[in-house]
Amino acid sequence: MDIKRIVRNLVKKYKTSDPFELMDALDIIYIKQPLPKNIRGFYFTKLRRKIVVINEAYDEKQQVATAAHELGHCIIHPSINAIFLERNTFFISSRYENEANQFAVELLTYATDMTEYEGYTIEQIASALNIPEKLIKVRCCT
Repeated sequence: MDIKRIVRNLVKKYKTSDPFELMDALDIIYIKQPLPKNIRGFYFTKLRRKIVVINEAYDEKQQVATAAHELGHCIIHPSINAIFLERNTFFISSRYENEANQFAVELLTYATDMTEYEGYTIEQIASALNIPEKLIKVRCCT
């Protein structure tokens, strides 16, 4: 799966890399709700509508990263219910989570020339781009 191409086509078509603007353009419902602290967000479908729920307790940076991650599920895994898979089967959903993380970092760094950050630590890059370190590690290590 060519996640870079998927992101590139999406950004070109809708002229934005903001995950919330993309969800609006794609008619994906997103809701910010209080959730348990260990849950950043999740994606599900109801009556053929895509719905993303984001934990409102997190700061804006984490909410944007979560929105990008969940949008990745909406786009590249539209019929996969990872919560169901984890709770009711022996199937490991980490592949889907890794792909959603890859989608998120490609989207959030779309307009960034990463060569400008050669010699920087992951922490410095994450701080400069206002993106969680976990996602920068995905970008730098793939």
